[in-house]
Amino acid sequence: MTPWVPAVRRTVPHLPEVVLSALFVALFLVWSWLVLTGCTAAVDRIRPLFLPPRSYAGQIAEAFSLVTHPLVIVIAIAGVTVFSFRRRMRRLALALTVAAAGIPLQTILALTTHRARPHTAFADSISHFGGAYPASHVTAMTLGAWVLVTLTRAHRRPTSSVAQWVGVGVGAVALTAACQWIMGLAHLSDIVGGLLLGAAVANLALSAGGVDSILSAWARLGLPRESTDKRAAVIFNPAKFDDLSLLRRRVEAEVLAAGWSPTLWLETTVDDPGHEPAGRALDAGVDLVLVAGGDGTVRAVSTELAGTGVPMALLPSGTGNLLARNLGVPMDTDAALRLALHGRARAIDVVRCETDAPGGESAMTQRFVVMAGLGLDAQIMEDTSDDLKRVIRAGAYAVAAVQNAAPVPFTATVALDDGEPVEQQVVMALLGNVGTITGGVTLFPHASPSDGKVDLMLASPGKVADWARLGAQILTGRDQKGFSTTSASRMRIATDRPVPFELDGDTTGTTRSLTVEIEPEALLVVAPEA
Repeated sequence: MTPWVPAVRRTVPHLPEVVLSALFVALFLVWSWLVLTGCTAAVDRIRPLFLPPRSYAGQIAEAFSLVTHPLVIVIAIAGVTVFSFRRRMRRLALALTVAAAGIPLQTILALTTHRARPHTAFADSISHFGGAYPASHVTAMTLGAWVLVTLTRAHRRPTSSVAQWVGVGVGAVALTAACQWIMGLAHLSDIVGGLLLGAAVANLALSAGGVDSILSAWARLGLPRESTDKRAAVIFNPAKFDDLSLLRRRVEAEVLAAGWSPTLWLETTVDDPGHEPAGRALDAGVDLVLVAGGDGTVRAVSTELAGTGVPMALLPSGTGNLLARNLGVPMDTDAALRLALHGRARAIDVVRCETDAPGGESAMTQRFVVMAGLGLDAQIMEDTSDDLKRVIRAGAYAVAAVQNAAPVPFTATVALDDGEPVEQQVVMALLGNVGTITGGVTLFPHASPSDGKVDLMLASPGKVADWARLGAQILTGRDQKGFSTTSASRMRIATDRPVPFELDGDTTGTTRSLTVEIEPEALLVVAPEA
């Protein structure tokens, strides 16, 4: 097949952001020396026409200076930073944090230089407070305009949209500078200093966050020279996203840049967390399945992909994201996307388990890739409020754990591989294909998703205080009284009464028997090298 070759777009050569930042810092230092030694006095003698404060133009100018006050800008940038972080754009959030820091930096510089503002009829304005150099409003608006353009690009807007917002940003900076000058709140040299400082911090933010240069980013959004003839499917849980259009833009931009064919989008439902969409993806012959959902969606898709040879990639979107955390997949969506499209797949084990159906009529066969639990663990999952998880995330599990602080023990008969059955009083039995659970707690320090074994913890504390020993076990990696760990390729657990059962955080009713067997390296997952 002849590779598709799109029209080649010319790109604008650009310097690395750290070099641009260093250049602007150097220019700012040189200009500051000229200003503070009086070399710019001739420039500062250029004054605008007198603007009466009580005139319509004067009142409009003062209102604009209040809207563009540095305090207003820094609060706005902080809000956008929090929004970006919560949307898993963590490199962007880092860049925005650095940008926001430029505003208090300007305040420190203004206090250090002690340069007086020009004589003005607006001396009673809030905007008149503080030192004159560098101009605070111009610095803040330069950073604000940078944030506007960066957000437009981060949200994968079309090139024409980026160009429009660049025009808006430049216009806002120019209008702010003009307003400060005609109100007599800043000298021309102060305004130039504010522009240079804002540009220096903006490019430093780009370098820190790894974001492309403002001046050339949209010129480098050209299509690749060749198509890889690969296609990915995205199986997503719509309940995990407030803005699905944002996810689509981010995925399609990365897919397009990698030369892949348009993505197949498949949505989960309340009744089907991902089994049927995964089947459709396999029928479509995709080369990669990206999962954007919680642990339940990951388990459902893993169940269908096991043994097919089609790799799965993770876009962490849930509360726990346990498989992603255990495999080292980035929590940042953009970083996870790049890994998915350019990383290598590694084989991990899948755990097949057989349980009684609710009521014990027949056996049910299911799979999991992270953890399963009998007893207290499953009861906590059952009692955890979905609404509370949206608010305090992993803390919702702690609330449910407190509600079940005094569990009723049950008798478990456990047989490992070909060993003899052993009977024990327990409150829960945890099985792990990986070692770390919600909150970053490591229950199985020696667990590996590719060792051909499943780890088992039997918890039988005699009193509430014994749970403190679990903390010691987690910290030391040594078994404590009431908490024993082991591993095997096959297990069978029988209980004296029906107990709650969960798989990867999803409760599946109750059971009186559990048979577990490892499917070695049955699933391919794109993840960093182990």
